[in-house]
Amino acid sequence: MTFFSHKKTIMRRIDILLFDQINLLDVAGPAQAFNSAQRGTNKLYKTRFVSLDGEAVTSCCGLKLVADGKASIRSNSTDLIIPGGVGVDAIMNQPQLQSLLNQWCSNQNRRLISVCSGALLLANAGVLNGHKATTHWSRSAQVQREYPKVHWQIDQLYTRSGNIFTSAGVSTGIDLTLALIQLDHNSETALAVARELVVYSQRPGGQSQFSGIVDLQLKTSNSLSELVDTIIQYPSRTWSVVTMAEFCNLTERTLTRHFHRYLNTSPKRFVERVRVNKACELLSSGVPVELAIPLCGISDQQQMQRAFKRQLGTSINQYTERFSTTDSVCSLTTDQTT
Repeated sequence: MTFFSHKKTIMRRIDILLFDQINLLDVAGPAQAFNSAQRGTNKLYKTRFVSLDGEAVTSCCGLKLVADGKASIRSNSTDLIIPGGVGVDAIMNQPQLQSLLNQWCSNQNRRLISVCSGALLLANAGVLNGHKATTHWSRSAQVQREYPKVHWQIDQLYTRSGNIFTSAGVSTGIDLTLALIQLDHNSETALAVARELVVYSQRPGGQSQFSGIVDLQLKTSNSLSELVDTIIQYPSRTWSVVTMAEFCNLTERTLTRHFHRYLNTSPKRFVERVRVNKACELLSSGVPVELAIPLCGISDQQQMQRAFKRQLGTSINQYTERFSTTDSVCSLTTDQTT
């Protein structure tokens, strides 16, 4: 397989901001994805790690990270990544950071990228006013209360508004990075990186599917959590409401009430969502439709077509075309107006 297109590639230089109590995955995910795009003499990205004072920092998991230098508007980098983490609140109002973010945005040839709660630093500096943005679902109430001038799209995994890019949190930093690699180069390059990292090239759905499951696992009985895990692991099984209720030793009415309360959906629709996610995973890896259908518990192609329309708003053919190894338009939620 040809990894790169024949068009001339341009290397982008990327600064990644470090600060104490940063989320390590917010840093490592994008950095590794950009690094995985390098092949031979084709240097597509060069990353540099910077902190406000140029000193080392300690991540929230305890791992120390050494900075290559100070964060500065005089950097020759084209992109600046702002990760998240519990340390976001401590540096929120640092004048040096706010000045850096505002000056970076003033240059139309540069991109400003946030991961997870890093979006709060952008919002607090005012650079997200009038723009679409997302952040981690756990910060939803806070950002909508404190930054009403931002057009929050909390259920989006990542967004674009002009040259400002935001992602929902942790692993979605990789989702956004793959979208940027596709935007900068081609879908073939992004797909190869996704395969190396064993992740979706473009993950279906929004982050509510994950926040809901987290809530359910934390707040409900073990039997219901086990049901969710089992459905995800074995989507091809027969999952009627009766079967699910018996699995949890609950009445059908109680089961339905729990699903609406914790996942904001019905048991039947949740099963469909899981099966569509499984179908997407299979189709993205090249499994033919006729083989994917029984593996994800869908009866036939017509049922799969209807499920794709309901869950993803697209058809099977449109999905497979979008996730093929040929070049396609980047699927970022886009608002080019500033």
